[in-house]
Amino acid sequence: MSSHSAENPTNITELLAERKRHLAILSSLSEGVISIDSAGLVNYLNPSAETLLALSTQHAINKPLADIFKLVNEENQQPIVLSDYILLDKPTNNGESFLHQSILKRHDKNDLYIDWSFASIKDEQGLAIGVVITFRDISDTHNLTLQLKHQASHDSLTGLVNNDEFNKRLNNLLATTFGSGAMHSLVFIDLDQFTTINEQCGYQAGDHLLKQISALLKPKVRGRDTLARVGSDKFAVLLENCPKKVALKIANDLLLTIQDFRFLWDERHIDIGASMGVAYFSSDPLDDSNDPIIAAKRACSEAKNSGRNQIRDVDISHPHNPNEQQHAEMHWVGRIKTALNENRLLLFQQTILPLEPEKTDRLHFEILLRMKNKEGELISPGAFLPVAERYNMINKIDRWVIATTLQWLAEHPSVLAKTHFCSINLSGLSLSDKSLAAFVSDCFSQHAVDCHKVCFEITETSAIHNLDAAIDFMAKMKKLGCSFALDDFGTGMSSFSYLKHLPVQHLKIDGTFIRDILDDPIDLAMTRSINDIGHVMGMQTIAEFVENAETLRLLKQLGVDYAQGYHIAQPAPLQQLLEGL
Repeated sequence: MSSHSAENPTNITELLAERKRHLAILSSLSEGVISIDSAGLVNYLNPSAETLLALSTQHAINKPLADIFKLVNEENQQPIVLSDYILLDKPTNNGESFLHQSILKRHDKNDLYIDWSFASIKDEQGLAIGVVITFRDISDTHNLTLQLKHQASHDSLTGLVNNDEFNKRLNNLLATTFGSGAMHSLVFIDLDQFTTINEQCGYQAGDHLLKQISALLKPKVRGRDTLARVGSDKFAVLLENCPKKVALKIANDLLLTIQDFRFLWDERHIDIGASMGVAYFSSDPLDDSNDPIIAAKRACSEAKNSGRNQIRDVDISHPHNPNEQQHAEMHWVGRIKTALNENRLLLFQQTILPLEPEKTDRLHFEILLRMKNKEGELISPGAFLPVAERYNMINKIDRWVIATTLQWLAEHPSVLAKTHFCSINLSGLSLSDKSLAAFVSDCFSQHAVDCHKVCFEITETSAIHNLDAAIDFMAKMKKLGCSFALDDFGTGMSSFSYLKHLPVQHLKIDGTFIRDILDDPIDLAMTRSINDIGHVMGMQTIAEFVENAETLRLLKQLGVDYAQGYHIAQPAPLQQLLEGL
């Protein structure tokens, strides 16, 4: 008894010292920490939490968590019900949460964008007696992401949607309304006097004109429509769910607006005109004959050749044969099946150039797919892969590419020995195929190819849309030794937040930023930012669409690791890798 009593003060002292250490640690954290008891009442805030909440501890203690930690969903601006996440009686995920991102409604009205998570506090018996929430301010990063996202999708001069974003919206419209019978229209606008103004008045005048024209055209389209600058003096309007009569009226309003405008520069009034083409469509384009953009451009050319300052229209919707599109696609399905059966799929490769001289003695290349028709002519993958994806044939094609690539490498040991990495593309549908990992593993075993030499490429869009499946597949492949590249990175800039969840070794900077990097400061800034972020996260960067020596030189100065494009090498049959070995 006396011995036990003698130890108590020591135990208490140690406990107090331990508590002081814990409090000191919590007080020093830059992240906010909130602790609540089993009743959901706040019992602790660290100093960072007080600052982030703009609320003192004395005003928070014994208050319900929902009263002091008010969160809003950014997408729908709806309040987040914390009890849906934090179940005190039944903590989810063994009492731990994944990282969430939300708007924090501060008590001083200066809201923050935060990421936050929580974990259960358990007693010695493992029973939850409370919850601790940690959170931090990521407003600067979030705002930068939004800014970069806007810059990536909008024209810097006019503020309108740019060409790449316009094409994405068109493709999305085609995909989401396929088979619905919905009628859409596309207006293509080519200013008639723009070159003359640039030559006579200078480029500053031309830029000023484009800004004024953009401001005039914006109110003339409907709220759900997309007005874009798609070229130096060219604009396009995507009219969703818009029948012919309405589309033609909008096009006429646009033309009259331009005709009525008098451009003033250096006390000179200059009349402006435009040639316009309107395409009416309702189905997915499979080739140039029914591609809405190409059809509208052709109609615009007819207007220009007929005297300018007028409209020509064309109907590519096939209103009298609504099944024609499906029949055409089924025809492609048959062609793809036949090509697989007759071994008319071909593997091409394109060199990926290391920008560090010491690495140039190794082979780095991407596997590309081509198909031959019965006459032996090559067919671009853009003509058949979208159909293959829509009709669930892409999994079979991806497996063929993987197996055939590994077999070819195994049959050519001289190429395999010199290969540093070989990139193989995977579709989003293949990422969701739970049996793919086992198939790939069997292929590696069968052909005895070093897994470290294979890099799987997935697009940022497919990775984000299939995030759980992608993470699972990537984890399994990483155990084998394979690496991963995130293709087309930067097109959806929200993906910055996903990088920490994806075991990616390479970032492929989207070619839309590289193509005009010499002339566009925004593209330069985007490329530099993506490269810097990739390097901070321990990834190597690959720039696509390198088409001249000046671009290559600039990428070297920026510290980009690899480059790919027609200036370096055009796609070529796989057999060409044997040359020069």
